[in-house]
Amino acid sequence: MICKFKRIFLLLCLATAIVSVVFSPVPAFSETLRFIFLADSRGGSLTDPINTPVLNAIISQIKVLSPQPAFVVFGGDMAYRGCIDKVYTFQSWKDIFTPLTSAGIALYTAIGNHELYNQHSSNGFLLANQQQYQNVFTENPGNGPPGYEHLVYSFTSPGGDAFFAVLDPYYLTADNISPNLSGTIDSTQLAWLETQVAQTKAAHKFLFIHTPYYYVTGTNPVDPSEPPGSPDITFTNLWTILDNNRFDIYTCGHQHLYSRKTIDSSILPNPSTDPPTPPWRNNVVQLLNGTCGAGVDTSTPTVVDPALWHISQTANTYYFSVVDINDSNVTITSYSGNTGVYSIFDTTIATVMANNHSQSIDITNKTPLSVTAALNPGSLSGQNADWWIAANTPWGPYTLTPSGWSPGINMLVQYPLIKTGSAEVFNGYLPVGDYTFYSAVDMSPDGILDELLYYDGVKVHVTLDKMEHHKLAE
Repeated sequence: MICKFKRIFLLLCLATAIVSVVFSPVPAFSETLRFIFLADSRGGSLTDPINTPVLNAIISQIKVLSPQPAFVVFGGDMAYRGCIDKVYTFQSWKDIFTPLTSAGIALYTAIGNHELYNQHSSNGFLLANQQQYQNVFTENPGNGPPGYEHLVYSFTSPGGDAFFAVLDPYYLTADNISPNLSGTIDSTQLAWLETQVAQTKAAHKFLFIHTPYYYVTGTNPVDPSEPPGSPDITFTNLWTILDNNRFDIYTCGHQHLYSRKTIDSSILPNPSTDPPTPPWRNNVVQLLNGTCGAGVDTSTPTVVDPALWHISQTANTYYFSVVDINDSNVTITSYSGNTGVYSIFDTTIATVMANNHSQSIDITNKTPLSVTAALNPGSLSGQNADWWIAANTPWGPYTLTPSGWSPGINMLVQYPLIKTGSAEVFNGYLPVGDYTFYSAVDMSPDGILDELLYYDGVKVHVTLDKMEHHKLAE
C-alpha cells in the first residue's frame, strides 16, 4: 500500500489511552432495560393478510430471551389491509402476541399505511380504520394531543432514564383518497413532541414511527405499487428536534429490509429548510427494521455506500431487534430469521474517526489524514474479545497488527475489553482512491473475524490535488 503508516504498539495504547471519552454533560445513568422493535408483518394478499408463521417464529425467539424484554414496539403494517370484507384485522393481529402479553411483556404499536386501507386500496386511507385502530389498541397510552389518543403518545421507563415517543405520519381527520405514503408530521405532533421532550429528564430518548427519514432504495420490485419514498420538509423539522435533544435512535419500518445508520454531519438534511438546516451534530441512529413477514425489498440501494448503511435484504429473511439500555450504553442486537444474531451495534462501544469525521470525508492526496479509534465497552468491560483495526483499500484489505499495518485480515490482539480514549491508528497521506477504515471487537475470542461483532466504519474518498491535476494537464 503506497502510503505512510504510523506504527502503533497495542500495549502502549492500552497503557496510555485509558481515559474518559469526552461527552457533553448528560443526566446520570443508572437503569438497565431491554425492549424489542419489529415492523411490517403483513402478508401479500387478501387471503393471506398476516404472515402469521413468521410472527409466531419471532415470538418464540423473544420468549426464550434472557433477560426478558419489558416491552415490544411494533412499527406498523400489521396486515395486508386494515379492513377486509368489513372485518377489521387489528384484533386478529393483536391476539397473535398473547404469548408475550400474557407473560407480562407490554405491546405498543405505531400505525402504518396498510392499517388504513380496506380491500380496495384505491379507496385510499379511511378514517373509520383509524378510529377502529384506536378502539383496539387501548393499551397504547392516551396522552397524545386531543384526537390523537393511542396513535401519538409517550411513556417513560420505570427508572426514568429512558423516554419513548410514538408518532403518526398518516393522521386523518377525514378519508384521504390520494394519500402520501411517505407521510407528513403535522405541526400538532411536532409541538406536542417538543413539549414532551422539554418535560422529561431522561438521559436516553427513542422515537418510533412507521416511515424512514432517509430511504435507502428505490422502487421495490416485490411491491411496485408502493413508490420509492420522498420525505417532505416536516421530517427535517422532526429530525431537528431529535438532533437538538440528543435522541438515541429513530426506529422505523415501511421499507422491507434492514438498515441502520448513524446520521452525523456528513449526512445532509434532505429536504433542507429555508434558511438551510444546519448540519446534524448529535449522531442520532436511524434503525430501519422493516420486515418481519412482508416480502423483502430486493431493489438496488440508492445510498452512496450501502456498506456504511448496514443494509441487509436477503430474500425470505426477516428481522427483529433487541435494544438494551445499560447505564450510558445502548446496544442494538438484530436477529435474522431463524439464523440467530445478524448484527450487533452499540451506540458507543466502538468508534472510528477520520480527521474528526465519523462517517465519511473527502480529501485530496495532499491532505494529512489522522484516523483514530476508541472503545467504551460499558457493561462488557473485562470480557475477553478479539480486537481489529482494518481498512478496505483499492489494493484489498489491510489490518493493523502489533507490528504495524499489513495486507489481509489479521487480528490486532486478543485482550479483555477496557474503556480507551481516542488512539491514533493511522497518520499520513493516501493515494487517490476510496478507503473505509473499521474499528471492531468480536466477542468470540478465537482469532477469527466472526459474529457477535461490534464495529464502526468511516469512509475516506481521496481525489487528486488541484495543483497535481493542473501539472498533469500541462
